[in-house]
Amino acid sequence: MRSVFALVPALMAAACATTAPNAAESLRPGEPPFDRAARAAIERQDMLTQMTFWAQEYAVHPHDLETAQKFVDALRFGGRADRAATVALESLERHPEDRKLMRSYGLALLTAGKAQDALRPLALVARDDAADWSVRSALGAALDQLGRPVEARQAYREALAIKADDAGVLTNMGVSYLMTGDVADAEKTLQQAVLLPGATAETRMNLSIAIALQGRFEEAERIQRIDVPPEMIAANMAYLRALQTDPRRWGELRPTRRR
Repeated sequence: MRSVFALVPALMAAACATTAPNAAESLRPGEPPFDRAARAAIERQDMLTQMTFWAQEYAVHPHDLETAQKFVDALRFGGRADRAATVALESLERHPEDRKLMRSYGLALLTAGKAQDALRPLALVARDDAADWSVRSALGAALDQLGRPVEARQAYREALAIKADDAGVLTNMGVSYLMTGDVADAEKTLQQAVLLPGATAETRMNLSIAIALQGRFEEAERIQRIDVPPEMIAANMAYLRALQTDPRRWGELRPTRRR
C-alpha cells in the first residue's frame, strides 16, 4: 500500500527570481526582438500555457538567460522535472557562472528524484550564497533521500538560522525525523510548523502521522479531517495502526515523491 505521507515540496518548488537581462545585449544577429508585453502577460496563464510559450521562446532565443530560466521554472512547476534539468544543463553550458540557473538545475534534479545528482549544484549555490535559506532546505531534502539524516538536519538548521520559523523548512525537518522513527522529535517540530504562516496540508498530514505512531489515533484523525476525505482517513488510520504495532515497517514511511 502506498505510504500516506510525502515530503513537503514547497521549498523545492520555490520560484527563483531572475533579473531580466538587457534585451539588446541578449539578442543574437538574426533573432527577432523580445515581445515584453507577451512575456509579462504569460505569467497570468495556466502552467501548460506557460510551458508552451517558453518552449517557443527558448527555440527562438536559446542563448538568452532570462528565457532559459523561465522555461526551466515553467517545466519544473508543470511536472516536467526531467526536461527542466535537461534544459538547465544545456543553458549552463552557455552560462556556467550563473548561480540562479545552477540553483534551478539542482532543484529540477531533486524534483525528478535524482538526489545524488542534485547534491553538487545545490551545494555550490549554498556555498556561494550565504543568504539562500531555501537552497539549504532543498539540500537537506536531497541528503534525506540519500539516507544521510544527520547531514540533512544540519542543512535545515542552517536554513532556519537564515530564516527562522519557516513552516516549509520545519516540515522538512519533521519529515526527516519521521523517516528515522524519531516520532517525538517529529511531533515537536511539526507542531511548531503548523502554527506558522505557510503551513500546508502536507504539514498537517505529517503531524497526524507522528501523533498516530505514538498511539494517539483520535487526535491524529481530528487533524486529518481538515484536509482529507472521510473514506481516505479510515484507510490512513488502518494503515498507521498496522505500522504502530510493528515498528519494523516504519521504513515504509519513506516518501514517494510526485515530481
